[in-house]
Amino acid sequence: MARRLVAPASYVQGPGVLGDPDAYAALSADRALVLGGETALSTAEDGLRDGLGGAGVEVCAVERGVDACTFAVVDGLVSRARELGVGLVVGVGGGVALDAAKAVAERAGTELAIVPTIASTDAPCSAVAVVYDEDGGFDGYVHRRRNPELVLADTATIAAAPARFLRYGMGDAFATRFEAEAVASAWAETHAGGLPTDAALTLARRSFENVTDYGPAALAAVERDAVTPAVERIVETNTLLSGVGFESGGLAHTHAFGKGFSRAGATAPHGLVIAFSTVAGLILEDREAALAEAIDVARSVGIDVTLADIGVEDVDAVAVGACREDTTMGNLPFEVTPTAAADALRTADALLADG
Repeated sequence: MARRLVAPASYVQGPGVLGDPDAYAALSADRALVLGGETALSTAEDGLRDGLGGAGVEVCAVERGVDACTFAVVDGLVSRARELGVGLVVGVGGGVALDAAKAVAERAGTELAIVPTIASTDAPCSAVAVVYDEDGGFDGYVHRRRNPELVLADTATIAAAPARFLRYGMGDAFATRFEAEAVASAWAETHAGGLPTDAALTLARRSFENVTDYGPAALAAVERDAVTPAVERIVETNTLLSGVGFESGGLAHTHAFGKGFSRAGATAPHGLVIAFSTVAGLILEDREAALAEAIDVARSVGIDVTLADIGVEDVDAVAVGACREDTTMGNLPFEVTPTAAADALRTADALLADG
């Protein structure tokens, strides 16, 4: 199997970039459908219209209130894009709206621009859209044939959002190193469709280093709506480094546990579930030194959650869901049984509760 790295064609980050026509230079389409959540559009729409208009792109319609990524929602938006005859779909907001935009762009055959208004997940730069059912459970993936033509991260907008979203994104980025290392040791296939590259593994490891080094300072800044060098580092970490790191470096035990939690009705945000699942994954691998390091970092940025915080009591159900064939638990150099997975989850809970 060949090694393969994929990434967005253009990534632009900084305060005020939404309104800068030059930021849209990677796009060739001249008609756009914009979609996103109500709150996200209320903060980003004016700047987005200024930037797109200055770049010669007409906003043909704005679809508001996109707060779910189900196949039914995607199908409706694809019909709308085709009806309007647009060549560009712009997704604005958090993970759900951005995933919906990816799926719509793939099925409608358009260019894709991603505008995260929060840095709560590493989804923006990837070609993968996670689709859920009507009850919020995992329902499948849509794999776009290429990554976004543009990812536009306006750090002034992101810093103005509640600090908890940046924390959630660090929970997602926190996992990237350890999953990429596990996938590399197993010679497993990544979401990019090949073996992980050394470049992807380097980005994955840098994600964890940046959360360690800059996470607390970035949280302190965004609590005051401030954009500092630490905020710029963590936004890039949560969005670009972790995004390329997970897609081209690979997913394994952590996101398998995440799927198990989704199927068991977890109520916590994705990043917090993934932070907990990272600790459980390191227990599975018996990586004692890395486990101690991870717990220390989790506590430093407030992502040291327990099963009670996640809202799940049936650990065995999580473990069974995590070990199904349609998860990434198989991307390890050893087999994981539901019993071993449940034991790791209970041990992670005990360790994180102790302190």
